[in-house]
Amino acid sequence: MVPKFFGQYLLEKEVLSRDQLIEAINYQRLKVLKLGEIALAKGYLTEKEVAKIHNEQRRTDKMFGELAVGMDLLTEAQLKQILTIQQNSHIYLGEAIVALGFLDNARLEKELTSFKENQKVLPPIEVMIAEDVEHKDVMIAVVDITSKMLRRVADLLSKTGQLRYEDKAIKNLGVASYIELKGNLINRIILNCTWDVAHHIARKTFKNESLPFDQELIIDTTAEFINIICGNVRAKLLENGRIFEINPPNTFPDNKQADIKLDNREQAVIVPAYTPTGELEVGLITKT
Repeated sequence: MVPKFFGQYLLEKEVLSRDQLIEAINYQRLKVLKLGEIALAKGYLTEKEVAKIHNEQRRTDKMFGELAVGMDLLTEAQLKQILTIQQNSHIYLGEAIVALGFLDNARLEKELTSFKENQKVLPPIEVMIAEDVEHKDVMIAVVDITSKMLRRVADLLSKTGQLRYEDKAIKNLGVASYIELKGNLINRIILNCTWDVAHHIARKTFKNESLPFDQELIIDTTAEFINIICGNVRAKLLENGRIFEINPPNTFPDNKQADIKLDNREQAVIVPAYTPTGELEVGLITKT
C-alpha cells in the first residue's frame, strides 16, 4: 500500500481536477500562518531575526518557537500567543475545497470516509525496524530528520512507506546522493529522489519558484540537502553517545536511472517517503 495525501486521492478518483487541487492547496497555505510571519506582524521579531532562526533550524533538530525562546528572541508568553494565533488560522484541505465551491460538505465527508478506509496505517518506523538490525537508532534518526528537513527547507509534507531490505542493488529514482560515515560506524546514508522532488528542493532552497531545470544545479542542491540531514543526524546521535564524523556528500555516477550496485558485503535498509510532488527514499547501507 502506497501512502497518499487526501488531495492525491481526490485527483486520482477524478473528483477534483489538477488545477482545482492546486488552487485549494494555495488557498490553504495562504490561510495557515507560519510562526515567523505572525511574530513579524506582531512586531516581536524582525525579518533578520526570523532569518537567523530559520538558518539555525537547518543545523539543529528544534522547532522554530523552541529556538526563538532559547535564543532570547521571544518570551514564553509571546510564543504562547503566537501559537494560539497559528492554531486559530489553520484550515484543512477539505475546508479549502468546500470554501472554493469545488465540493459540498456532504460529498467531502463521503470522500474523507472512503479515503480513510483506503489508507491502511503503517506501523511506526521504530516497529518496522527489527530490534536486531544494526544501527537501528541511526536509521530512525535519518527518517525523522529527513521528514523535518523536507517540511522546513522544501515546504514538503511526507508520508513514510513500508521499509524494505536490499542486498544487490537499489533502483536509482533520478538523483541519488550519499554521505559516508567514519568513526565507530562504517556505512553510508543515501538520499534517492525523483527529479521532480529534487527540482522542488532546489526551487525552495534558492527561494525561486521559476528556477530552471538545471541538472547540475539540482544534483548539487540535493547533495547539500543530504549534508544538512546528516549534520542534524550526527548532532542528534551525539546526545546519545554516538560519536562519528561525516565525509562530504557524493553523487552516484551519472544519475541516469542506473541501479545503485551493492557489493557482496553490503546490505541496505530503505524507507520510501511519498510527497505531493513525488517519491524519495532514504537508506542506510552497512557492511555485513
